Amino acid sequence: MAKQQQEEDDCFYLDKPFGEAVLSTSTVGGLQKLMEGLAIAVEKKSKDISNILDSLVPQIQTSGGDFGNCSSFEKQLETLLQWESKEIIAKAAKVVAELAKSENGREEYGNTAILKTLVELLKTKEQDLDILTQICRALGNICYDNDKGRKFVLDANCLPVLLGILERSVSETGEEGRTLRNVAAGFLLNLLIGQEDVQQKAIELGVSRLLCSILELDGTVPEGEEASTHILLILGLLTDLVPPCDSLLDEKLCQVTVKVLGASSSPEVSEMSLELLHGQAENEKVKNHLAHAGLCELLVQLLEKHKPLVNDDETRNLMKMACDLIVLVLTGDVSMNTLYAEGKGKVFQQMMSWLGSGDEDLQITGVLAMGNFARTDKHCIQMVEAGVSKKLLALVEKNNTPSADIRLQHALLSALRNLVIPSQNKAIVLEDGLVDTIYPMLAIPTFPVVFKLLGTLRMVIDGQESGAVPYLVDMLTAEHAVMQNEALLALTLLASMRLADAEADLLQAKIGDKLAKLINDFGPSLACEMVQNILSLVNKLANAGKIFGFLYLLFIIVILKYTGLT
Repeated sequence: MAKQQQEEDDCFYLDKPFGEAVLSTSTVGGLQKLMEGLAIAVEKKSKDISNILDSLVPQIQTSGGDFGNCSSFEKQLETLLQWESKEIIAKAAKVVAELAKSENGREEYGNTAILKTLVELLKTKEQDLDILTQICRALGNICYDNDKGRKFVLDANCLPVLLGILERSVSETGEEGRTLRNVAAGFLLNLLIGQEDVQQKAIELGVSRLLCSILELDGTVPEGEEASTHILLILGLLTDLVPPCDSLLDEKLCQVTVKVLGASSSPEVSEMSLELLHGQAENEKVKNHLAHAGLCELLVQLLEKHKPLVNDDETRNLMKMACDLIVLVLTGDVSMNTLYAEGKGKVFQQMMSWLGSGDEDLQITGVLAMGNFARTDKHCIQMVEAGVSKKLLALVEKNNTPSADIRLQHALLSALRNLVIPSQNKAIVLEDGLVDTIYPMLAIPTFPVVFKLLGTLRMVIDGQESGAVPYLVDMLTAEHAVMQNEALLALTLLASMRLADAEADLLQAKIGDKLAKLINDFGPSLACEMVQNILSLVNKLANAGKIFGFLYLLFIIVILKYTGLT
């Protein structure tokens, strides 16, 4: 129901809709006199018909939708739509289009007789360009928020006809061609609203190719803004029908949409372009198309240009969408490699600079981008050599307390974890102070950060037991049970495989005291699995002569504690 309402809200009148005009007696009277005069002129086939039709348009526009008693006027319009003169037919259709911009007008003049005549005119081959334009306006306005009108047009099989008109409009040059493209696209939008089966048929008939062509012609010029709006709204409707694995946006359409985004001075067109691309960028092919089309470079340029103007929620949300889109494109393997460009890519360089940005959203985007770039050993090694890990650690040091931004903390830990996957990076980043820097984050109560912290620690200490042991022992008394258990498992594994090498470090870290504190402070709340893990660790440590006696005693204490728990 929400989607249907949104679609109805996206309907367009094919001209500016009525404003808040105040109805005056003179307006109604003038409109009635013109209608009466038109009836006489039609009867006499007078030359005044053209002038009267011209005069009717502004009167209708200022009437506020109240046309008075004009039932006989319908017959006059029906007759004029079949007139011998093409000029009169076009002007009569324009009057219908104006009338149909109000709810009253759609009810009065969206009747079967007028609809039938309009549809017949629409289907006439090699129709005059002005007539086609006005017929599309009239039918498009009648179909606005009007299921009855839509049904009539669709039952008359007008969809393929309309697509044919759009095809013709693409080949037409000049202002007349652009006007036809605009109103025909608006007609199509109003026809497709809330009609999923018709939308699917339009896709099957190749509408996306036509939409791409119109967007390419009109999307980069100011006078094509309204047509671009119609096209982007239609694409928004159609892409909802296509599964993520088979996006409607091919390479050409991606390129054109990026060009529209770059050329547009309209906030509405920019936002719709972003929403369209963002909604389709989960598709791997689309990510690649957008990377090659220069989307991320464009977004970086726009964000840098407009960030001083971001001073309200609306523009901030638009900025966040652009940032999210950059990160989304970087989640693709091929697109990420394209933008990394051996560490020389403009996007990679800009993302590095954003690590020091004063804008929080840009900074988080930079960190997330680093995490995405660090998805191959080669990249990770190059990035550590370029000082990326030091920049990230400097950020962690400023944001390693519970009061810092959770999004930034999570992104930093993710990026650092990826960077220390290559074995040669572990020692470098440890020496740069990774463990000391992230250790205060053990006090953060947020589980997503805690789990990411554990993953980062687990990755960096793999094979580096001498940076690892004191911190693992300290983790035994952390506030989070998941951290305690992680430390128990890691120390048990270490004792099983490298006890002789780690014995001195374990003694220096006072593992016995920490285990005793763990049992004394948390004993009543320890889960059975935790107690079992404590027993396993003590059993492994008991094999070391220097600490055997103490741990044997501790082993007995643990059994007693465990018995008390059960």
